Amino acid sequence: MKNFLLCTTLVCCMLQADFLLAQADGIPLNGISAKVLFIDYNTANSIDGFKPTNGLELAYIRNLNENIGIGLPVKVGLASLAGSEDKTTFVSVDAIAQYQFGANESIVRPYLFAGFGMAFEQGGQSNNQIPAGLGLYVRAGGSSYFTLQGEYRKSFDDNRDNLQLGIGWHFKLKPTPREAGPLDSDADGLPDAQDYCPDEAGTLLANGCPDADDDGVPNGEDDCPTVQGPADNRGCPTTPATPSTPHAATPKDRDGDGIADNLDQCPDQPGTIALKGCPPKAVEQPATTQPATQVPPATPPVTAPTVPVTAPASNIDSDNDGLVDSRDQCPDQAGPIVLMGCPDRDNDGIVDKDDRCPDQPGVALHSGCPDTDKDGIADDKDDCPNIAGAYSAGGCPDADGDGTPDRSDDCPNEKGSANNKGCPVYDADNDGIADKDDLCPNEKGRSATQGCPDADGDGIADRNDLCPGEPGVAGANGCPDEDGDGTPNHLDKCPGLKGTNQGCPDISMEDKEVLAFAAKNVQFETGKATLKAQSYANLDKIADIIAKYPRYNLSVDGHTDDVGDATVNRTLSEDRAQSCYQYLIAKGVDLARMQYKGYGESKPITSNSTPEGRERNRRVEFNMYIR
Repeated sequence: MKNFLLCTTLVCCMLQADFLLAQADGIPLNGISAKVLFIDYNTANSIDGFKPTNGLELAYIRNLNENIGIGLPVKVGLASLAGSEDKTTFVSVDAIAQYQFGANESIVRPYLFAGFGMAFEQGGQSNNQIPAGLGLYVRAGGSSYFTLQGEYRKSFDDNRDNLQLGIGWHFKLKPTPREAGPLDSDADGLPDAQDYCPDEAGTLLANGCPDADDDGVPNGEDDCPTVQGPADNRGCPTTPATPSTPHAATPKDRDGDGIADNLDQCPDQPGTIALKGCPPKAVEQPATTQPATQVPPATPPVTAPTVPVTAPASNIDSDNDGLVDSRDQCPDQAGPIVLMGCPDRDNDGIVDKDDRCPDQPGVALHSGCPDTDKDGIADDKDDCPNIAGAYSAGGCPDADGDGTPDRSDDCPNEKGSANNKGCPVYDADNDGIADKDDLCPNEKGRSATQGCPDADGDGIADRNDLCPGEPGVAGANGCPDEDGDGTPNHLDKCPGLKGTNQGCPDISMEDKEVLAFAAKNVQFETGKATLKAQSYANLDKIADIIAKYPRYNLSVDGHTDDVGDATVNRTLSEDRAQSCYQYLIAKGVDLARMQYKGYGESKPITSNSTPEGRERNRRVEFNMYIR
């Protein structure tokens, strides 16, 4: 009943959203979906007991074209995991590719999808998964679709494969049509139809063309592009004409001082109008000398030497902060006298050179860094700078004092281990492996087998070991396998040779073709068991093949068509098989490795209604097998 109400509510919400968001025009490139999920972790992992759970999926779908799309589904749900009686909450995020069959206007559109995702479980565990499946869109409105989806999720971790069935709603978001405005290629605010320079951003005053000095004369027509001037003077400033220098028709101004070159006496140096375009000259300072000292007339006048006035070294203040260098601990940086001339940018009373946080007011205890929550831990080293906490928990609250902050502690009122998210480690069988990580929590085991017993110490848990009392290899399910072919020694018919046929080497494809060719080409006299001479070469090749595979035996099987009496046919087929058998013995094949039998017309390989079919049914087959 709860799932039914959830589905009904979801459908109503989707219909309302479709009414609000669907537009009549535009291509629906974007879509969103919501589904109710039914989840099964047991069937996919061959676990008895069907325990379905529920979840919710929200997804964004982006269509690249009419049939191909990409999506980002986000799921939240509950999972019944193996070995746990309680349901586990999980969140998964996927990236998928989707192929939709049919046209965009179709009422029913099936689709296939596959991708990659991650599932995050309650307790902090996560695993990678590969989702793949198929679904169906059924149009229910202008851009609304009922959707049904089934998927299989293959996990990279054990017992995490799962099946999901989703039922919900999908709607496509169509863009709102917009009226096309006038084209403005250079985005300068003037439509191209009125823009004299449609490919270059300009000003309205210059009809859309660039105008560096904003005088309304476009740069391309402005003889003084960096100095404002009237259009009738080609963008250059107007200066009074002198009688001796007539006004030029198109004046230039190389130095950009606003005075045309034909009136500028210093055309390559910016100057003033008063100096006719030349720069002002520097004022020369008169030399300063000491006045001559008068001496008696008998002595010629003597000029006193010029002596520079220099402040005593003890009064030098290089940084002009009011503290002489001899007492200034920072003589090259201005600072308060109370801090011995050193700067303090954050005004916390700790000079910058000793302040670990020079731009934040702090306290001396933390070398000038702040401690907002006053827990004795500087903010830059405090994981919870606004809440007082414990040093062992990085400055965050830790109610049980186990060193794991409360915000990360799954058992905040019970001391535990940081490796166990702050919870106590329970180990019922005392094997050193926590119960949560122990696949056999009530039996002592080894870490190599995730806490399960391993009597023979081969790294394969006894419950998965077909030979628990004898060390073996994983490829042979825990049994010895001396040749490493995956077949345990006790089942290996060829224990010293690698092979996949009961541990023996497979017959090569070339030799199989020889055996098949012989079945069609060993010839006999008509109605008799006498071999024709052209059959000897084929039988010789069969003798060679038997010698190559000493662990194989040979069955010679004779067959006929359905013409004539069935008893006679069976006798003829057995006689022909015996003829081949005796020929091979004559070629040195051990008779203990062979047998023969006649089947008459009982095992045709095709219809006997045509001459060709009857010819194919008259044959002697050579079948290699291991006993």
